[in-house]
Amino acid sequence: MTAQADNGVPEIPARLVDAIVFLRGEEEGRTWLAELPGRILDHARRWGLSLGRIADGGAMSCCVLCVTGDGTESVLKIPLSAEAGRQEARLLRLWGASDAVPAVLRDVPETGVFLMSRIVPGTTAWARSGPADSCRFGELLSRLETAEPAGPAWLEDLREVAELRMGWARDRFSEPRYADDPRYAGHTASIADAERVLAVLLETTRERHVLHADLQAKNILCGPEGRWFAIDPMGAVGDLNAEAALWAAVQDGPATVADRLGELEAHPLLDPERLRAWTYVFAVAEYRPYLPEPAHRIEAFLADTDPRELVEQLR
Repeated sequence: MTAQADNGVPEIPARLVDAIVFLRGEEEGRTWLAELPGRILDHARRWGLSLGRIADGGAMSCCVLCVTGDGTESVLKIPLSAEAGRQEARLLRLWGASDAVPAVLRDVPETGVFLMSRIVPGTTAWARSGPADSCRFGELLSRLETAEPAGPAWLEDLREVAELRMGWARDRFSEPRYADDPRYAGHTASIADAERVLAVLLETTRERHVLHADLQAKNILCGPEGRWFAIDPMGAVGDLNAEAALWAAVQDGPATVADRLGELEAHPLLDPERLRAWTYVFAVAEYRPYLPEPAHRIEAFLADTDPRELVEQLR
């Protein structure tokens, strides 16, 4: 059974507490956490919810598993940022007819809090089954394709998201543990190469699509009959190949990055050359030596990829 306080609110996982305090700081984080039980109870009463446990994998929000009065398994999401919550609810509604994301059941735009359907069984879709997982990902990508690919004006351009990721990479490798380690001396040069490839990709984008913009394994859940569903979208508009490239670059299963590209290249919505170039960009941006399995796959892919050739192919 889920541990609950005297007021009926499920126990807040220690991992979530630590993440909130880390992101918001001691004073602001503790204040937000102190107010959280009252907010959970308020929405449970307002929407007639039976409360279950609080998910412990989040960092930017509190997600409470619950059941509505009519028996619908659902998730109450209380975000750290009201704007982020509003954005996520709008994106989920945009994909409402796709059967590729949870359905928004209720929301409070002023606070960004919303109630969504729960994906069952809801286990994370770690890509550990070779080509079959590439097929599942490709099918999810097709379901996420919207009727109006240009997207609404309130979505930011993919340029902003991609440049943010490159900035994080620069910050990461400027830390002393990497900057002073000769094993990683060349990665700063790789970041510069990736930024040049990124610039050409952005200049040569002809078709713009609504993107999840963070469609990696941790944001994909297994649903009924083994189908995959997307959660936690960042949202952007841009090249659809970037969506698949992030998934291909960040792998912890049996396949290499090159394997994934080969398995995805025949997808009707993707262009193999642009997919490979975007994968190079995200492989550089998402390289984290402290995660050995995906790091080794990225190292192997980068060793076999010449950014100058990528630029020539794109032009």
